[in-house]
Amino acid sequence: MPSRLDRATRILRVQDRMRQLAERELAAVERRVRAADTAQADLIHALNEASAFHEPLRATALHRLKTLAVTAQEARAERDVRARQLLDRATQHKRTEQWVGRLEAEHERDRERRDWAERLDLLSAAVEASLPPAKSDRGADEPDVSAAATSPAGPEDRMSHGPTHPDTSTP
Repeated sequence: MPSRLDRATRILRVQDRMRQLAERELAAVERRVRAADTAQADLIHALNEASAFHEPLRATALHRLKTLAVTAQEARAERDVRARQLLDRATQHKRTEQWVGRLEAEHERDRERRDWAERLDLLSAAVEASLPPAKSDRGADEPDVSAAATSPAGPEDRMSHGPTHPDTSTP
């Protein structure tokens, strides 16, 4: 039982680390999305401000703007995938936490059961040591069968039982 609990706890720790790693990766992708969006906004602002852009510079700026749009779209797609993965990991982590909680409760109940069994054994051993052995279940009026079975059953034994009266004895 403790080995199952230990394994479950290790799995929980590993899943926690994996979830933290996924959160960091999601944050990095989110930063890339923001950087691409900011670069696009800056480039659009620059194109709008400078009306006297030379045509080769304008073409280069438009090409860069398209590249930034594609990069931002890819980063958003990756962000969505990472967010789904993070949600799956968080759900899996929550299920594992519940499983570990059930194992811990089961382990605690088992330990308490063993402790109570130990206490009962100690108490019963102490009672047996301090009391004399119990009498047999036979009543006081019943004869001891084992003694009658070991003695010989001859005719002289049958005659010697009971009181002898002068009227019942044979001459």
